Amino acid sequence: MASVKKRIHFVGIGGIGMSALAKILAEDGYSVSGSDKEPSVITGKLQQTGVKIYYSHAAGNIPKETSTVVYSTCISRDNPELVEARRRKIKIVHRSEVLGWIFNKKKGIAVTGTHGKTTTTSLVSVMLENTGRDPTVMIGGEVKEFDGNAKLGKGDYAVAEADESDSSFLRLNPYYAVITNMEPEHLDHYKNMAEIARAFKSFIGNVKRSGVVFYNHDDVESGKVVKRSGARSRSFGFSSGSDIYPLGIKMDCFKTEFDCVYEGNNLGRVRLNIPGKHNVLNALACILVGLEMGIKFADIAKAICGFEGALRRFQLRCDVGGIMLVDDYAHHPTEIRAVIQACRNWKGRRVVAVFQPHRYTRTKLLANEFGKCFELADKIILTDIYAASEKPIKGVSIKMIYDKIKRSGKTDVSVIKKELLAGHVKKIAMPGDMILILGAGDIVKVADELQGNFESDSGVNSRAAEELEKRISGRVRFKEDLFKHTSIKIGGPAQIWAEPRDRRDLSKILAFARVKKLKVFVIGNGSNILAKDEGFNGIIISLSAPYFKKLKIKGLNFCVGAGHSLSHLVRTVCKLGLGGLESMVGIPGTVGGAIFMNAGGYSNPVYRNIGEFVTSIKAMDYGGVMHTLKRKDLEFGYRCSNITRYIILEADLRLNKTDRKVLISNCSHFLNIKRTKQALDLPSAGCAFKNPPGSQFTSGQMIDTLGLKGMRIGGAQISEKHANFIVNRGGATSKDVMTLVDLIQDKVKDNYGIDLELEIKVI
Repeated sequence: MASVKKRIHFVGIGGIGMSALAKILAEDGYSVSGSDKEPSVITGKLQQTGVKIYYSHAAGNIPKETSTVVYSTCISRDNPELVEARRRKIKIVHRSEVLGWIFNKKKGIAVTGTHGKTTTTSLVSVMLENTGRDPTVMIGGEVKEFDGNAKLGKGDYAVAEADESDSSFLRLNPYYAVITNMEPEHLDHYKNMAEIARAFKSFIGNVKRSGVVFYNHDDVESGKVVKRSGARSRSFGFSSGSDIYPLGIKMDCFKTEFDCVYEGNNLGRVRLNIPGKHNVLNALACILVGLEMGIKFADIAKAICGFEGALRRFQLRCDVGGIMLVDDYAHHPTEIRAVIQACRNWKGRRVVAVFQPHRYTRTKLLANEFGKCFELADKIILTDIYAASEKPIKGVSIKMIYDKIKRSGKTDVSVIKKELLAGHVKKIAMPGDMILILGAGDIVKVADELQGNFESDSGVNSRAAEELEKRISGRVRFKEDLFKHTSIKIGGPAQIWAEPRDRRDLSKILAFARVKKLKVFVIGNGSNILAKDEGFNGIIISLSAPYFKKLKIKGLNFCVGAGHSLSHLVRTVCKLGLGGLESMVGIPGTVGGAIFMNAGGYSNPVYRNIGEFVTSIKAMDYGGVMHTLKRKDLEFGYRCSNITRYIILEADLRLNKTDRKVLISNCSHFLNIKRTKQALDLPSAGCAFKNPPGSQFTSGQMIDTLGLKGMRIGGAQISEKHANFIVNRGGATSKDVMTLVDLIQDKVKDNYGIDLELEIKVI
């Protein structure tokens, strides 16, 4: 790379576009690091290629000798890593500049447009791969053929999505450009359709002189721009005026087939494993590119016939008990309409569309279109807007779309909180249903949960539990009730409960979860946790074996296992005259959980936080690799740390020599304070909300001032003793608790203008 040397750092490396570039550069021999807020499947795969990832945004994340820092549009200018890069005079480049460099080394094929980019890019990439062209590919979704979203090839071609949303595609100089369509979208960036058209015209002007622009003949706006540009072009579409078009389209479930007519000649039949007329267009674009490159039609048709789509593009999650669960990234009205239309390939199915809008600006600008695009759905379930990087817009909420849909004549439409979606959908689902999960935000977690729900009912997880039990020395149980293991005494069954005997067992469990694609959650003593009534569809890991509870004390230093009781540890060290932790006496968690959440107190300087005393940590990442994290690697904040990517196994702490009698007296003092001020008489998950930063009031004070103490829903009640505790008075459900949570958050927002953040972890 001319402007990017050997050490490169990506800010926001977990993004689908950023991760693809990072993988390509890492495979090409560059030293790559990056940061993101939390781990994901994508970041886990990057780590397996040797990429160093930090799960926080901090100036110290940028390694020494870094020559270039890469960012994406969603990263704010005041990000601490960008600030540090400017201070150190490190070159800062937008991700599109890195993509442009890759294109300059090869013949770049850039796919852009409002809809269909990912599927079209995937089809072109698979076509080139399966016809022996060994392309470099960077896709906006994960594709089975590449085991991810990127691949470094040795061939002449590089294929990538060109992002029009922020005009960054103007940094590219492709050899081939595919324009799927042009519609009013990303109007937070563009003023109007005319400005969008000008951007596309500039993009076309960047195509190399000997290259070609492929465009959708049926899309009026695309046609206008291409013709005005004067670029060499070829068209695809449904009409016979296109250079390539289909005849005899036949669709049945996932199968789609059609005859391909090119320049007036019927080349033959194309068979696809992806549904919907919109995918016929995507396939035609791919075929047209292949023909222009000189690939034989028969080879193209054979190369793409087995393609099953990218993840979250009409992805069949499961089909059990007569219920189909389909997951799709669609978040624009045109996309939603096309996906629901594809659902009609399954005749007689009731289509239940579950939708999470993406961004306040899109909701505001396209509310009318959202109201009309669900016309072919039988039942519509909406949830709150996913903000992405946007701040809320006054008056813009899910109610806008709800009202528009109702006015369109649809009657079976409802709004459900995201935390309750999976449970609600499972309750109303019937054999013969097609459950369609739609949206570009975190609604994918609902799809994950529903898949686990449906598969557990079919016995899939029962067989998995039996298989895991044979692989490890520790204990494994199927459908272990979580209310037994949480301090609030609420929660349905964990499909698999695993107690590893040692770290080797733990590594085996994590490997098993990756292969089986099961979610994993590590539980301590169950405080600060609300388990859902429907349970946890995955593996709950309990570090309760003696191996994880060891305690070795030497002078002022000691090493303690993550599964050791924090309260027991405090009492032990106080009896030995080791001070610092005494304010944490009575906290009902494990040492690992306490360090993970940096337990302690912030509202009073007398209270200390456990992170102050940690000198190092031994931890395992979710790939099963051991790490030793030194003090310089650790960051602790209010109820948080930068250890989210790791499972803590043991920690080294250093305390202060203090008079033993004073410490024991202090322990009694702090326990009395807790008994007096906190709700310890009934089961709870501890403080429900974090104290808002910068506010003169604590969460408890605001809730108390609003007169909410004692309010009860079902078996859940806002404690009459401490307003920031929600207690279980008997028979409470997670739905009861979450309904109270919603009520509190709404009241505080209305009266204080503050969004209270949950301290409780909902699993």
